[in-house]
Amino acid sequence: MKPTDEQLKTLQDYLHETLVYREAYEEIYDHILTALEDQPGNISYQDAINNIIRNDFGDPKNLLKVEKGIKEGLVNDAIRKYFAYLKSYFTFPGIFYTITGVMASYYFFSYSAFSPGIIFWIFAFLVIAPSVIWLMRLYNTGYILDTTRKSARDKLFETFTGVPIRIGLIPMAFINLTDYKIWQENNYYFITLFFVIGVVYNLALYRLYKDEFNNAPAI
Repeated sequence: MKPTDEQLKTLQDYLHETLVYREAYEEIYDHILTALEDQPGNISYQDAINNIIRNDFGDPKNLLKVEKGIKEGLVNDAIRKYFAYLKSYFTFPGIFYTITGVMASYYFFSYSAFSPGIIFWIFAFLVIAPSVIWLMRLYNTGYILDTTRKSARDKLFETFTGVPIRIGLIPMAFINLTDYKIWQENNYYFITLFFVIGVVYNLALYRLYKDEFNNAPAI
């Protein structure tokens, strides 16, 4: 059975009203279109859709359960990818780049003679960088995918964005309360450690963001 444009629009509107996340919409919509090809031509379009939903999903209400399963799968996959990206900087061959970055960062901070204020703003940028990535993701959702619908990964990205802010506020507050003494004591090992951790965290998050759009079809 080959649906008309009007019939497709009706199906799209129904799924948009029923489902929350765009990934679930894409998967279920594609599934129904594929299943329509096997429906007999002597029944109505609506009966064909009802047959597919009943036979493949059990009931229209089960679409939300299917969506929940899709969301959980996508979130778990994103978490797995993120930690794989993190791990890649500490395993071969990424470990060599990380070691090089550590040595370069230590040399940079120990010989740059930056004022405590400049160092503070360098770390402040690392803390807010995930928010910049989050805004880029938000913009590209509308620009590249041409949709404002929610993604199953939205909450996960919000969590990843907030972690550096919550953690970063502690050392930044400590630095202010101690009048930058930690910098004045030339503790460049500490500075280098936190700088490299911040860079690796943001690089892994950026790669996760790029992976999402490299594999996401336009709606």
